[in-house]
Amino acid sequence: MGKWAHMLGFRGHFATKPRRYSVTLGRLRRARQRFQRLTAQTAREGRPQDTRDLEARLLSDDEDETTLVVGSWTYVGTGWPRPGDATLATAAAARAREYDQWRAQTRTHSPTR
Repeated sequence: MGKWAHMLGFRGHFATKPRRYSVTLGRLRRARQRFQRLTAQTAREGRPQDTRDLEARLLSDDEDETTLVVGSWTYVGTGWPRPGDATLATAAAARAREYDQWRAQTRTHSPTR
């Protein structure tokens, strides 16, 4: 992709945006989350969505907005869940070993440069 970067008209990452010039990616991400929440809420309540001040609500800076993360880790087990998965993994490992052996043999038998 580096050799095609000149076609984009600037150097750097394609998603870089100056904060003063436009909306930041984080702010857009928060707006998308708010939109999903508002859409789900209006669908649950069975009412149409009010779009008059939608942009202002989506792009507002809510300092009190928090994200609640609930998670727990549980040991499920070791290995493959189904016999077919185990067979495929074993076959792939065998092919990888054969390829490594073949590469090692071709390196030892090839003339040095």
